[in-house]
Amino acid sequence: MPKIWPYVRFSSEEQKRGDSLRRQKELIARFSARPEIVAEGAQIDESLNLNDLGVSGYTGKNLLKGRFKAFLDAVDSGVVKAGDYLAVEALNRITRLNPLESLPIILRLVQEKGVRIAITSGSQIYQRGDDISALYIAIGELQRGYKESQEKGMRVKEAWNSKKRRAADFGEIATSRVPLWLSVDSIKLESGGIKRVIKEIDTRVAVVKEIFRLSDSNIGAVATARILTERGVPTFTRENARKNSNYGDFWQVTYVRKILANRAVLGNYQPMQWLEVGGKRTRVKHGSEIEGYFPQIIARELFDRVQIKKDARKIEGQGNKGLRFSNLFTKIAFCSACGAVAHHVNKGKDPKKGGRYLVCYRAKYGSCSYKSWKYEKVEAMILSYLAEADIKSIMRDEDKVELLVNERYKVESERVAIGEMLDNFKLDFKELKGRVSNVERELAIENEARLAEIKSQLHALDARILEAIEQQKADLKNEVRALQELDSVADENTVFEIRSKINARLKLIVDSIVLNFDLQVAEVRFKSGIVRYVHERGVFANILPPATPEQSMKDMREIEEWASLSNEEKKAKWANDEFRIVPLRI
Repeated sequence: MPKIWPYVRFSSEEQKRGDSLRRQKELIARFSARPEIVAEGAQIDESLNLNDLGVSGYTGKNLLKGRFKAFLDAVDSGVVKAGDYLAVEALNRITRLNPLESLPIILRLVQEKGVRIAITSGSQIYQRGDDISALYIAIGELQRGYKESQEKGMRVKEAWNSKKRRAADFGEIATSRVPLWLSVDSIKLESGGIKRVIKEIDTRVAVVKEIFRLSDSNIGAVATARILTERGVPTFTRENARKNSNYGDFWQVTYVRKILANRAVLGNYQPMQWLEVGGKRTRVKHGSEIEGYFPQIIARELFDRVQIKKDARKIEGQGNKGLRFSNLFTKIAFCSACGAVAHHVNKGKDPKKGGRYLVCYRAKYGSCSYKSWKYEKVEAMILSYLAEADIKSIMRDEDKVELLVNERYKVESERVAIGEMLDNFKLDFKELKGRVSNVERELAIENEARLAEIKSQLHALDARILEAIEQQKADLKNEVRALQELDSVADENTVFEIRSKINARLKLIVDSIVLNFDLQVAEVRFKSGIVRYVHERGVFANILPPATPEQSMKDMREIEEWASLSNEEKKAKWANDEFRIVPLRI
């Protein structure tokens, strides 16, 4: 006995709340109750769940990904057999593609596979062996469905374009679909009319600001999503939404990244439209960005700074995903022997063989000398004597260097923007074989000159930041000790955030830290060009690299000797021109 496979489809979520679903199902039930169908013994089989609710037939999505694709697969696999019925309200429920594309699908089902297509809104049944008139009817129905969708698409597109123009010209609200930290409310005017206004959802705006604050503290999207989830911060959801990238009770990394890149936080609205690009339907920008359309909730300086830091994390590699940011020197500490990254190794809590160490990454695989350096010693040594991380102000959230640091990011943002403009100019120049306007040439020359000024500004700011930080060294040993004790007294997220801030500050002013595992000396190379040599005995300058192994040993003996002298002896030694290594004041 043949089976009846019911197929239901409509395009929009609004239709789901309307009468379309009920009507299509009722028509299928009436078809199955026809006397000739009952006499044939055909019965409805809903095991394939052929319901494409809110799936477009005009784009062919139901054929590629929807439940109708499941029906086509069932036909090919033999689950749906020749003589079975596909019960559908109209052919345009199956497809609204151009008839030249959709007719082969219908013919394959009917002529090749022997499936009978029953149109439940009428009496037509398409089946193998039909005469040519049935084909004409099918083509006409497919053409009508395609034209209806095409005309509807044009009307909708023109309506949207009109809304976008009014939004740009008069600030009118184009759509009630706004970022999830905002809502659209209707207010009644004195004239009796209704005006739509965009309002902030205070609790969600606070979350967005926190996401930017964490990113500004050098905390990546992975760690941010984990922190928000652990704090129990509710995720953003849209009422009656068909899709949302962040449904659920946990924060998704992709959604955090979308928020950080969304210029709507600056108050800007970018109109978009759907276009066929490379055979795929893609959302592209439609017109210029409209400023002041949304309430601005993030300062421009903070937004630009976060973009620079995000891009830097991409270049360096994925951010730290651990729970306590174990290695403050990740991505900036290297082996002096081979140049490989100094890798953080945790050997457990065993008092004899355990502990945390820095080792050469290549040494782990036998291509460099394996000598480890106790991590806590390196951290205390560098932070205590150089104080470049400005731990005290970071931990107390009273960063006195913050203005200089933010100024540097502001200048860096301008450098990035000018660099992009010059890159685009060079690309146009190459593609047009030099045929660019004089205005473009002059602008490029001006930008080149400005870029040189900016690089000089950045160099000067690096020096000022270093100088400002060095003035904040009081009680630093206690601050380092407090930092290292955080593991046992603070929650994981607090530890992660503070150590992440310190890592960000280090990367801002330190180009690299080269570790000599043999001598246990750290060569700190600052972006300002200053180089220092740090040992447990102190900070020393005037050690001229590259030293031979013999010279390095001599340097170490002089450092050890200096550390053992009394203050009077140090003064006398300092006056001796033969003393080559000059200790820096702490």
